[in-house]
Amino acid sequence: MPGATYVLDKTYRVTEAAGISKYRAVVAGTADTDVKLPTAANQVSRGLTQEAQPKVNANVAVRKYGISRAYAKGIVTKGDYVEIGDATGTLRKADLTTVPGAATLHHVLGIAETSATDSEVFFVFLSPNPVVMPVS
Repeated sequence: MPGATYVLDKTYRVTEAAGISKYRAVVAGTADTDVKLPTAANQVSRGLTQEAQPKVNANVAVRKYGISRAYAKGIVTKGDYVEIGDATGTLRKADLTTVPGAATLHHVLGIAETSATDSEVFFVFLSPNPVVMPVS
């Protein structure tokens, strides 16, 4: 099983009142230096937390590029493109055969390096890249 690969980590301030656990996708907060949990699936992510930070207004390391651990939402298979799966910061398989709700983009965060079932930790190669979907 591959291990984590440190390519680009950045520190951000946590604005969640209860903090954020490790290996969770985070999104931009109000200030440029803030992160918080997403409010829904398929949002633009800042990356994955590399440690737990239980305190609000404290800093957390976020992996923006490289290989990281993440929590799965549903079944993720090695080689799947992944995007934010829910408001807890899990990652789900990006179903690139469908338009994501009212959006025309899948905000792909990376490619699964290993497979996982729901709530399991897996490895993901972070290479953020939106995928444009045709409007039907």
